[in-house]
Amino acid sequence: MGMGEPTLNLTAVLEAQRCLNKDVKIGQRMITISTVGVPNTIKKLASHKLQSTLAVSLHAPNQKLRETIVPSAKSYPLDALMSDCRDYFRQTNRRVSFEYALLAGVNDSVDHAAELAELLHGAGSGYHVNLIPFNPIEDSEYKRPSKRAVLAFSGALESAKITVSVRHTRGLDANAACGQLRKQVPENSSGHRPYWSWSKLLIAQCLFLGC
Repeated sequence: MGMGEPTLNLTAVLEAQRCLNKDVKIGQRMITISTVGVPNTIKKLASHKLQSTLAVSLHAPNQKLRETIVPSAKSYPLDALMSDCRDYFRQTNRRVSFEYALLAGVNDSVDHAAELAELLHGAGSGYHVNLIPFNPIEDSEYKRPSKRAVLAFSGALESAKITVSVRHTRGLDANAACGQLRKQVPENSSGHRPYWSWSKLLIAQCLFLGC
């Protein structure tokens, strides 16, 4: 995840999964394939009957809100996405994990949690929600929810019998948590940040990944 949309390059993803499983000896059940949701691709993935977990970036309990957070959701109605996830579970008997980034004042209310629970109950069983409190970055319109809001949201899901976990954040104090690896440079005399100046951490990451 985080290196592009896997289901848009399914041939390479399946070969990578085979390599990790057969050559590196990592069990299929220890492998997760993550997707934002692309029409007609989850069905193709399910047809291979892998024993890997499918992780879907959901981030909202309804179509209207999801479109504001995930622009590509406009081409993939939530009802169709949930139907495909249900079929994935039926064909593979492997759970589907829904990634849900909690954004303060946007999608983190108890009402949103109740709506999410209703959505998942209506889609059947075999689901898990992975709550991810947003890691704040400079200039972002989104904010990190309070611990109280996170606990209230997860508690509401648990009360509705939804399996849920809250991702533990590491590196937040050093701006090195998930989603925070970005350039951070001081402004020059004109009040602008030079586009060519990168943080040492980001350079190291790019060199390591070969990008």
